Amino acid sequence: MLGIWQFTKGYVRLAVTGFSVERFLNMAAYRGVYLWDVERTPKGVELNVSINGFKKLKGCARKTKCRTKIIQKNGLPFILHRYRKRKLLVGGILFFLTGLFVLSSFIWRIEIEGNDFLHQDTVMAFLEEQGLRTGALKFRLDDRELQRAILNNFPEVSWADVHTRGTRTTILIAEALPSQELLDRQSPTHVIATSEGLITAIVTGAGAPMVRQNDVVRPGDMLVSGILELEPDTPGTALVYVHAYAEIWARRYHPIEFSVPFAYEEKIFTGRTANSHSLQLLFVGNRRITLPSGGNSFNSYDRITTRHQIGASGNYPLPFVLITEHYMEFTPQPRTRTPEEARDLAERLITSRIIREFDFGIDIVGRQVEFQETPDALIVTALITTHERIDKQVPITVPTPEQPQPPAQ
Repeated sequence: MLGIWQFTKGYVRLAVTGFSVERFLNMAAYRGVYLWDVERTPKGVELNVSINGFKKLKGCARKTKCRTKIIQKNGLPFILHRYRKRKLLVGGILFFLTGLFVLSSFIWRIEIEGNDFLHQDTVMAFLEEQGLRTGALKFRLDDRELQRAILNNFPEVSWADVHTRGTRTTILIAEALPSQELLDRQSPTHVIATSEGLITAIVTGAGAPMVRQNDVVRPGDMLVSGILELEPDTPGTALVYVHAYAEIWARRYHPIEFSVPFAYEEKIFTGRTANSHSLQLLFVGNRRITLPSGGNSFNSYDRITTRHQIGASGNYPLPFVLITEHYMEFTPQPRTRTPEEARDLAERLITSRIIREFDFGIDIVGRQVEFQETPDALIVTALITTHERIDKQVPITVPTPEQPQPPAQ
C-alpha cells in the first residue's frame, strides 16, 4: 500500500554528491523529508524522495554545498505529464479504470466449499432464488441473511459462512452427520427383508420368527413378527405387540454379463499438438468469442480444456474467462486381442465393478466366471455371491379399541 501511495503522488530518484553528504541526510531528516531506498555510491548516495520532499531538499543542498541530480522520474504525475497531449489515450485509460470500477460492483465468481453429500447444483439453485448469482449486484446482497437462509432450508447443514471479498463470494458449509432412522425401543415393530436372498442365519432378540434357514425371501417379506398371541393354543386370545428385532443374514447372487471384443483400436500419439483459445463473457449471457490465434486441423485427437478467469487478484475476478483447448493428435491403430488377453481384461473389469458397486460391509464369498468364445468377442458371464444382512425394522400401527384386532402372524 505504501508503494502504491508513493507511485500515485510521484517520486524521483536522486544522486547526491559532495563532501557533506551525511550532513545533507541529517538536515533532510530534521526537516521531516522522507527518504527511502538510500544506497551508498563511490561519489555519494542515491535515494528516492517524493516531489514535495524534493522541493525541500534544495535548501539542504545549498547549505551543505552538495549537488543533486535527478536520475529517474517515477509515478503517476510524470506519466500524465508525458502523455498530456494524447487526449484519446488518457480518455481510454480513464474509460478503462471506470469500467473496472463498475465491473467490481458485481459478483463474478461463486465458490462453494465443504459439501460432500449435498450436491452443488442444489445449493446454487437455492442461492439463485435468494438473489446470489453470477452478475448480481453485490451491494444488494447481505452475507448474514444468506447464511441464515442456508441454515434454515438445508437441515443437513450444521454450519455455514458466507463472505464476499471483492467480486468473489465464498460459501463455506459443514454438513451434519447423516441422520439415522431411530425407533423407540418400546414401540412395536416388525422385521422385514430389504432384498432378495437365501437365509443363512437368524438371531432373534424379540418377536416371532416367520422364516427359517435356507428359506428364500423377497424384498418386503415378513421375517420376524411383532404381533404375538398370549395363548397360541386358545382361539381368540389377546394379542401382544412387541418391539421385534433380529439379525438376519442371507446369501445373495448378483449376475454380471458383458462382452470383450477381440478387435479394438489403440491410440498411437504422434506428438503433434495444437491449441485454440476463446474468451467467455459472463456479463452478456456467457457469450463465447473465438480468438484468432491457434486452431485444430487433426482428424483424430484427444482434447483437454482448461478455464482461467481473468482478474486483478484472487478476490477480484473479472467477467472474462479464458478457455484454452489443448489438442493431442493420435493415429488409431487396429489391434487384436488373444483369448488369454481378453480373459485377463475381463477379470480386471469384474474386479473393478465389485469395488465400485458393492459396499465395504458386504462379504464377497464367491465369484464364478464363465467364458464363451465367439468369432468376434469373448462373452463373459459372472455370478457374484455375497453374504450380507437383509433385516429392517418397520413400525406397527396399533389399532384403537374401536378397531378390529389384526390376526397374529
